[in-house]
Amino acid sequence: MKAVFNTARGTARDTLTLKQVGTPSPGAGEVLVAMRTSGVNPSDVKLRSGAQGPMIADQVLIHNDGAGVIEAVGEGVGPARVGQRVWLYNVNRSADGLGQGPLGTAAEYAIVPAHLAVELPEPASFDAGACLGVPAMTAHRALLWAGPVAGKTVLVTGGAGAVGHSAIQIAKAKGARVVATVSGDAKAEIARDAGADDVLNYKSAPLVDQLLDVVGTGGIDHVVDVDIAAHVDIYPQILTLNGSVGAYASASDLTPALPFYPLAFRNIQLQPVFVYSMSDAAKAEAIADINALLSSGQLTPRIDRTFALEDVAVAHETVEAGSLMGNAILRF
Repeated sequence: MKAVFNTARGTARDTLTLKQVGTPSPGAGEVLVAMRTSGVNPSDVKLRSGAQGPMIADQVLIHNDGAGVIEAVGEGVGPARVGQRVWLYNVNRSADGLGQGPLGTAAEYAIVPAHLAVELPEPASFDAGACLGVPAMTAHRALLWAGPVAGKTVLVTGGAGAVGHSAIQIAKAKGARVVATVSGDAKAEIARDAGADDVLNYKSAPLVDQLLDVVGTGGIDHVVDVDIAAHVDIYPQILTLNGSVGAYASASDLTPALPFYPLAFRNIQLQPVFVYSMSDAAKAEAIADINALLSSGQLTPRIDRTFALEDVAVAHETVEAGSLMGNAILRF
């Protein structure tokens, strides 16, 4: 089979190698998946570059997310699972979610622990299945960690991104009013198509002024934030008393300063979100909701670019460029 290995930390072209290797057999508790797609996430890119940990071997398979069909099962796995369409998550991380594991989805066949292969509802495509493990599960946790959002007003920053787009769809399906932020007209259209009730271009005027015009002081109940450093100073103005934030990135400042007392005076709750180290309970809740929304057609991840397995380095470079409006996947 063909598989992509990471041989060192560094640039995509210098460290990613496509090889022909033997097709593995599943061990106890494992399944063999004939892969159809593999997700290319920012965290995959950061791991390869060296930003999220050292190498654990001379070469390792890459990528966490993907989708395919179970072709064989190991001891202890029900034979009825053979032939099942599945989506995969958390494949390339260690058991605690914090380090690299030896497995990966950027291969024609993947071996994974059976519980990391989730049945893919029939209405959903394999393309969509490659966009669930990191983007959709992150969106779910960032949105719902503080409780239900039905009847609430939710701000989703970066509404045209892979996580933001799914967060808008999940929030609308859960009964929230959604205000999304974007940086241009094309992204605004994407956020509206996802279901956002109000879309604000943060480059056209100060965001806090636009938000106060739309929802008033304290008019936001919850924020799904792609850049906490860029927005934490306005939380006390825009969030209701006891409002909450699920922040999954902080690109503009990796060590943001917090305005503690303004946040404390309004009892604003901040939850950093890292999908790989979510609790088992949070993962199970996300999986159940994601599959229900896939089945009902209320969750349709947006795919911006599709690449062949042979073009994996270009795919990584595209994700690193930061210009995508949605997900990047490998299809094979």
